[in-house]
Amino acid sequence: MKLRAVILMILLLAGLSASWAGSPVQNTKIKAGDTVTLVCTEEPSLNRDYKVTADGLILVDFLGAVQIAGLTEDEAAAKIKKQLEDEKILRKATIMVRLARPEVKMVKFSGAVGLQAETPWRDGMRLSDLLALCEPLPDTDLSRITIKSTGGASVTVDHTNKATPADAHNPLLKPGDEVVFVKRASTNPGTNPGTNPGTTPTQPSNDVSKIVVTGEVLLPGNYDFVAGMTVREILVRSGGFTAAADPGRLTLERDGTKRELRLPADSSFMLRGGDILSISTRQAPKVTVAIEGAVRRPGRLEITEGMRLSDAIQMAGGFVKGARVDRIRILTPGNEKPREVNFNDIELGYTGDIILRPGQTVEVPGPRGGSQVQASIEDPRVRTAAGALVLLFLFGS
Repeated sequence: MKLRAVILMILLLAGLSASWAGSPVQNTKIKAGDTVTLVCTEEPSLNRDYKVTADGLILVDFLGAVQIAGLTEDEAAAKIKKQLEDEKILRKATIMVRLARPEVKMVKFSGAVGLQAETPWRDGMRLSDLLALCEPLPDTDLSRITIKSTGGASVTVDHTNKATPADAHNPLLKPGDEVVFVKRASTNPGTNPGTNPGTTPTQPSNDVSKIVVTGEVLLPGNYDFVAGMTVREILVRSGGFTAAADPGRLTLERDGTKRELRLPADSSFMLRGGDILSISTRQAPKVTVAIEGAVRRPGRLEITEGMRLSDAIQMAGGFVKGARVDRIRILTPGNEKPREVNFNDIELGYTGDIILRPGQTVEVPGPRGGSQVQASIEDPRVRTAAGALVLLFLFGS
């Protein structure tokens, strides 16, 4: 049975290698919000997809939180391999990491609207969602909206007739749909701006410059600049913010000078060709845990998502002499049963480190039959104070 399992794993790796060979994302840096696939030949229980947290971490069995944001696929695989081997979880680890890049599906809108572009399709998207983006004009006829599907079929929708069922006046959109708007005074569906959503029919073909969008948007990249383009328009064209974006931290670089933009106040800010717009990652809020007992600096600690027990012990100055590291207790708010941890097993690699959660309390017992005060006697300052009290007691008047 073991031989059969090894053969199946080799075939799995071979298939993955073939499908990933020559992938254009091989050298792409992993970022928060991405999904990566991990394959370990020696430990199949690790083989699955992992979502990268806002702090750039993935939570791997036996290892806990591993920081991989900013690394390439090969760099992330090498890091996980090293940790598995260094922490003696596996004698040898063969690791492959691949970045999952789902195909982005688009919906296009054109005709008699203020903004003619395309935007990423999402599950549950309706016509009303598109109307919030395309800026209908005063003479846009919302009673005659044409939706063209990729198969060639088209349907006309009366969005003003709210008496009809929702699917009639506000239908769901499908990937690849094109929504065409017309003016009230004309049946002409308007001029289609072509395949480039940033180009209008009057835009001279030799007047081409770029706006670069980087950071936490769905479709970062270079976009053709059109006179009058605003921050709001380029954000729509680049798919909008990712879940990890901080909408309050947009940086505009122009001619080597950087300035911060704020939304919604700066949504109508006019862009120029050559501008670079960067959308920052949202900073994770600080949370705390309490650490009590036989550590050098007990108290409340600020932690970030994915912080491990060993990190908290180090932040608290380490254990005092005589600490019962084999009887550490982790208490969680609510009715969850306290967890007892043997820290020696973590250091020896017999068990994975513990990822702490906000609000937890870590209790480190002192020596058997003693107290934290007795354990703290090892501190030279405490010994000096105790010696002075003894002398005062023996020779004081």
